[in-house]
Amino acid sequence: MTIFKLIKDKLPYLIMGAIGLGLVNGYFNEVGYYKQFLTPVIFLMIYPMMINLKVTDVLSGFSTPRPLLYSVAINFIFSPLLAYVLSRLFFADYPTLTMGLMLIALVPTSGMTASWTGLANGNMKTALLIISVNLLLAIVMIPLYLKLLLGRVIPLDTMLVIKSLVQVVVVPLILGDLTRRLLTKKYGMKGFKAMKPQFAGISSTGVILIVFIATSLKSRTILGDGQMVLNVLVPLAIYYALILLASNLLGQKYLDYGDRVALIYGTTMRNLTIAMALTISSLEAGLAVFLIAVGYLLQVPFAALYMRYLNWRGSDALNVEHIS
Repeated sequence: MTIFKLIKDKLPYLIMGAIGLGLVNGYFNEVGYYKQFLTPVIFLMIYPMMINLKVTDVLSGFSTPRPLLYSVAINFIFSPLLAYVLSRLFFADYPTLTMGLMLIALVPTSGMTASWTGLANGNMKTALLIISVNLLLAIVMIPLYLKLLLGRVIPLDTMLVIKSLVQVVVVPLILGDLTRRLLTKKYGMKGFKAMKPQFAGISSTGVILIVFIATSLKSRTILGDGQMVLNVLVPLAIYYALILLASNLLGQKYLDYGDRVALIYGTTMRNLTIAMALTISSLEAGLAVFLIAVGYLLQVPFAALYMRYLNWRGSDALNVEHIS
């Protein structure tokens, strides 16, 4: 079991290694068959974090709606307006890149939200509530914003969003609840608590695998045009940095630690899978697909570095307390 603890402790470094290996692997090898592993690996990433939750706990999040309201404001007001401004500054001559950035901005929160919230010891109940409500709102908001800001109408596959919601929240939550009941019945609460630290390590393994698979699948798109990668990295980095900064400042001022972590990962982690699917099905792919593919290079490192920051702050606070 110590291997899972090591994986969790070294997660930021392992993620960077997975990105590098994925890029090399996908560029030199045929990796199309990796797609069949996406769903089971996503499940591996999310399911362990759900074992600590009761199904009824998620609904209790409505009693403290502030984190949810903040996430909606960031995801559907700040995020699309920020993306629109950045696209006007950087992509004025590339309307397809503008569309790609807008889709990243408008498709909020993915399975990574639940996983990273759990790994950073955030409030999972709040995270699941943020995922569910924001994905449902996206069904209405995506077509509305694209028409309002870009004058384009893209038919949204509602079932695609609902399927993602079921895979990310509903199924892992139900199975996790059943698993927790079985484990506590067989080993008792003391035995179950002894197992809990390993769940984070298993989820971390899922994160590393999903990063490797995603970058492998997008490798040739990303590495096919080095200059264009540099051109889109800057606005994407600005976008992610400002979203993270806004969420962190809002959370520090108005939320406790657990809800702040859930808010940050519920806004910074965009649903690139749905954004990519919408792009391919509606836009003749092109540069929009390229931009979203590059997003995979930035999103997970941002999440890992922020978790590293949280761990550092936590250790720093403990040291100060110990000295005092």
